[in-house]
Amino acid sequence: MESEDFDINALEVYGVTFRDSCFLRLSPEAEDLAERAYRELAPLSRGVVIVSTCNRFEVYLDSPARGRVEEAIGGLFTCGFHLSGVDAARHLLRVASGLESAILGEDEVLGQVREAWVNARRRGYSSELLDTVFHSAISAGARARNSTNISRGVLGYPRAAVEMAAERLGGLDDKVVLIVGAGMAASEMAQHLCSKWRPSKVMVADRNAEKARAILSLCPSAGGEFIELTKVANLDVVDAMLVAIKGGMRPELGVAARRSKVVVDISTPQASPTAHVTIDDVKDFVNHNLSRRLAEVPAAEGIVEDELSRLQAMLLRKSVDKAISSIMRVISVIVDEEAKVTAKNIEGGEDPYQAIMTALNSTVKRAMFPIFSYLRERPESRLSWQGSL
Repeated sequence: MESEDFDINALEVYGVTFRDSCFLRLSPEAEDLAERAYRELAPLSRGVVIVSTCNRFEVYLDSPARGRVEEAIGGLFTCGFHLSGVDAARHLLRVASGLESAILGEDEVLGQVREAWVNARRRGYSSELLDTVFHSAISAGARARNSTNISRGVLGYPRAAVEMAAERLGGLDDKVVLIVGAGMAASEMAQHLCSKWRPSKVMVADRNAEKARAILSLCPSAGGEFIELTKVANLDVVDAMLVAIKGGMRPELGVAARRSKVVVDISTPQASPTAHVTIDDVKDFVNHNLSRRLAEVPAAEGIVEDELSRLQAMLLRKSVDKAISSIMRVISVIVDEEAKVTAKNIEGGEDPYQAIMTALNSTVKRAMFPIFSYLRERPESRLSWQGSL
């Protein structure tokens, strides 16, 4: 019986986070590494979803070919963690809920988890098991934030960067702001900037013009301009330069930094040769109300465990539904075959009653065979069925 598509024990995660020693070396290459991981791991598993953020690089796999996958993972990163089954699912639900973030309860990670899953699905890399697990993770993340105060008053690094620049400049109304980068962090910066203030001009510098213009669309009331990253040194004076870009130190940002009144760099590792506010300063800024959020951890963890139980029940239901569907297809074929044989036997002179009885016995035995085989392979299922009778 084919029910393994929804077996939670088939779930695996390999990852590296901000807590691991090798993460800083990995971070500048994360974008290219994700593409390489998809290329190498997709043929070795039923499904792959990669969650890559400023603070983590995690590979979620469905039914991986264990030995070959471990060899491939070893070529991607040399430190980190590995979890399987329920532990892997619990970890993802905790990530989406902000419990595993560098900033407890931060909001950005929920969108990052959702975007990673949507991207994998769009490219055909996800699977039915991964779809179900990621859907539960997003549900857990939303519930944790709506039902507890774990995210109350918290600012993720991107929004905190904007707040710190505003604090130094007395606000950002009528200011010229340069955002360096076009990823999710840069998008968060632009969204927070233009929802709270009215800058006179917002510029986005990056290599990808399409992504940069998408970020500029978040600030429709401000004059917007895309700047090719290599030409950022040609800019005139700006009030605030907000940096969130992967790839390590970028010397071309040095000139722009010297022409900026305030430079806030949340890149990991730092991208601008000069920064008035670094990632460490931002961490201190966002952690001032940590104690109140820590008090919400037990409630958020309770939600994670509840969602995990629901996930396991959902996977069991889907597994049973799929098994029933498979059995019904088989039964349909058996009935059709037996009907044809019975009609032929009756035409050949066999007693109709005897022909029908023979067909019924054969149909029942053939139809029940896969169920009997399943119960022999999984005696625990037989016991649970008996207990429900």
